[in-house]
Amino acid sequence: MNSDIFGNLMEWDKVLEVLDSLKESIKLDEHQNGLARILRYGQNWRLLERVLEDAKEISQPSNEFLLEVSRIMTDPNIYLDARVLALETLECLVPRIPQDRKHDHNLNPTLIVRKMVDMLKSPEPPIFHEAVTKSLNSIKAKWEIEIVREGKTYGEESTPK
Repeated sequence: MNSDIFGNLMEWDKVLEVLDSLKESIKLDEHQNGLARILRYGQNWRLLERVLEDAKEISQPSNEFLLEVSRIMTDPNIYLDARVLALETLECLVPRIPQDRKHDHNLNPTLIVRKMVDMLKSPEPPIFHEAVTKSLNSIKAKWEIEIVREGKTYGEESTPK
């Protein structure tokens, strides 16, 4: 039995009400373990998309939650809209990773960005590559970093052909 606030995820209408309440009361940060569980569950598109959308409001993303969002972004078996939404969520969350975790060897902004850059090397639909490029450019601007791809600083050119 799960002890988080979301309870039975098969009762998705109740879970959506809890999500509404948490977002309204600005308490999403406190329930990231449960949000990650919803993303792992993956059996309900409404919950998946809602968590990814609401998660853009998280102020200090946890490693567990970031790992789940990254997993969705990289999983070719998940439908494209959810993967693009995961990219948009990471675009918001990566710059908010606390300074004391910026060099965490398990998960840090550089590792997430590296996963995004690697996605540009994989055979994906052009719309997904465009979303990756947009997210990388946004992260670069917000995080003031240099993103290197194949020995060149990333951001000046568009999606590779």
